[in-house]
Amino acid sequence: MNHEHADTENKPVSPGPAAAAPGAVEDSPLVRRFQIEMPGAEMAGEIDRLAEETSRTMKMPGFRQGKVPVDVVKKVHQQALREEVVQKAVGRLAFARIERDRLAIAGEPWVEKLDDRGADGFLADVAVEVLPDFELPDLEKLRVELPAASLKAEPFDEAAQLERVLEAHKRSQPVSGRAAVAGDLAQLQVQSRDVASKRKWPRQETYFLLEAGKPSEIPGLVEALLGKSAGESLALTVRHPADAAKKAWAGKEIEHQVEIKALFELKKPELNEEFLKSLGMKSAEELAGRLRQDFEHHQEHRREEAVLEGIYDKLLEAVSFPVPRSLQEQEVARRLSQARQVPAFQDDGEKARFKELLFAQAEKAVRLSLILDKVRERFSLAVAPADLEKEYAHLAQHHQVSEREIRQYYGDEKRAAELKEHLLQARVNGFLREKIKVSEV
Repeated sequence: MNHEHADTENKPVSPGPAAAAPGAVEDSPLVRRFQIEMPGAEMAGEIDRLAEETSRTMKMPGFRQGKVPVDVVKKVHQQALREEVVQKAVGRLAFARIERDRLAIAGEPWVEKLDDRGADGFLADVAVEVLPDFELPDLEKLRVELPAASLKAEPFDEAAQLERVLEAHKRSQPVSGRAAVAGDLAQLQVQSRDVASKRKWPRQETYFLLEAGKPSEIPGLVEALLGKSAGESLALTVRHPADAAKKAWAGKEIEHQVEIKALFELKKPELNEEFLKSLGMKSAEELAGRLRQDFEHHQEHRREEAVLEGIYDKLLEAVSFPVPRSLQEQEVARRLSQARQVPAFQDDGEKARFKELLFAQAEKAVRLSLILDKVRERFSLAVAPADLEKEYAHLAQHHQVSEREIRQYYGDEKRAAELKEHLLQARVNGFLREKIKVSEV
């Protein structure tokens, strides 16, 4: 998360801090306040210029398009012209002031009070939240102690790893001559109807895994299907809970007519030459060697994550500063956008507790991000062209493709930026591992 000084573009300035809890931003020690103003003569000139621009494209009865006199535009649209000039001027002047004072802002500025003085122009009170100013501790004096058990690698179990691969490559085969059992895959056609209103939902065809404890839109469906055969039908009437996954069924009694179109069993492949070839392996020994290599790499990665987590916690403990509320809100919004499903709350209290937890997690994430940014800036850590070249070669080898293909993939500006950010984070992490002493206890 990199935070730069604002520029002086015509960015909008909000009328107040959006989404913030009352007083959360306004009372923050990170808020900076200042006044901006525009004299009446300057505003009149801006209105004249805007009216002239508008007249070139405006349509108005009695005039050809683009031929409406400027005086007519100013008379008819006086208030709208003034409001637009004020809005643009507030943004321009606010960001110019931010740039002049070299404020490292954490979010968009907002107007706390606007005094429109008519012919004398306007005066506005503006506020903006800035990034905290703090000092890093002496990294070489920090000590991190981690439980040895949390860093201990698990032993490699070749049989278990081979079984995991076979499970992951299960394939479905049609079932014949028997009824459905746990683990089967059922092809279903479902027609649902609201018992009270008689409303019917469109008939839907779906595949459903008969797995005990598996969440389902239709509670009890797994148990109802066990022992049934392809071609059979059943009716299942369910009183759905108020927090049902499908909102249209929430709190209602729904009748589900279910027809079993077909049954499939999921079978593991044989560990034979054909299967090994599909994996790009020549022998079972080669597969076992690759699994060991991947397992050890995973163990090392897990250990490294535990060490870094300990280092991060130590840094958070060693540095104290207020965190910008606006950055917390951005982090909360990011997490919610990535969540597959927002939980259904039983009451306002549960919702408030969830929000509190989410903001606490976001506060920690933002605080750590600011500390890591400070480390990067303080010690001039950067990604060099040689680092990118090395990573291209590594990715090409790992994915078994040419470097040309890797370069082509990262020719996209967004992907290239993400790769550089990843390498920069690795550079910062490596630097911290060198500087901060970590020991097992």
